[in-house]
Amino acid sequence: MAVIELINDQVSLVAETDKTVLENTLAAGVPHTHACGGVARCSTCRIYIEEGMQNVCERNEKESVLAKQLGLLKQVRLACQTKIKGDVKVRRLVLDQIDEEIILKQDVDHAARSLGVEKEASILFVDIADYTAFTEKTPPYDVVHILNKYFYIAGNIIKKYGGRIVDYYGDGFLAIFGIDDNPDHAQNLMNAGFELCEAIDKFDVAVHDIIDSDFKIRLGAHTGKVIWGTIGIEGMQKEAAIGDTVNMASRIEQANKTLNTSFLISSDLFEKLEGQCRCQESFEIEAKGKSKKIRVHAVNRHLVR
Repeated sequence: MAVIELINDQVSLVAETDKTVLENTLAAGVPHTHACGGVARCSTCRIYIEEGMQNVCERNEKESVLAKQLGLLKQVRLACQTKIKGDVKVRRLVLDQIDEEIILKQDVDHAARSLGVEKEASILFVDIADYTAFTEKTPPYDVVHILNKYFYIAGNIIKKYGGRIVDYYGDGFLAIFGIDDNPDHAQNLMNAGFELCEAIDKFDVAVHDIIDSDFKIRLGAHTGKVIWGTIGIEGMQKEAAIGDTVNMASRIEQANKTLNTSFLISSDLFEKLEGQCRCQESFEIEAKGKSKKIRVHAVNRHLVR
């Protein structure tokens, strides 16, 4: 047994040394924030070791990875991964009224969704090509009418293949496949993307009956891990997908404009399809936040079935 003294909580507790600091504090009723659920996917449970550093066990692999990524001092530890072998004095570093209100107001079932769960998913970004020129040439009421028809078509196709549109941003949207844990999320995304391209080609003809303007779309897709959860203040929440996979899909979609392509996918997604998708051309692009260029593939509208 050992004693953990939480300085800013003014609490001392007898700890079981075979359990983590977080497990001990939670067992003692301390409202210790742990947004990822205590699996070293965030740093909200971090503590500062004031005294007794010699009684703190070395970082495990999970903690070491995050500590390196964030540049944490040796005295700053993840409570969810840290075990002790003697008495320590620590300070919780995420401790304020907002943190406590968020945690205390959430019931058990809602908390997991609100704090986020990790999912394997495929992300599709779609926007309208030359949207500014389109709106400048089109009366505002006609723009709204056309956009409503476009989103109706797109939404039904996304839904047909088990996806969900989770965000609209003016001229485009973000769709996610896989939050239902369907292992075929990559294939479903591609089928939805190709069907959407074909549907918008037909819709473009109908648009010309209203105005003399082209209606084209650009698509970008990536696959990987995302955090799926609920964000926003009470009464104004929405479900959202967050993480590098989402950011990368957005960057890939944006690359269509400079590459003069219409449907780009990442190498990760291309490889996941195991030869089921035909590649027209490959490119190396720069992506914000990435030190190396990433490889993307322009794909045509047909899968090998």
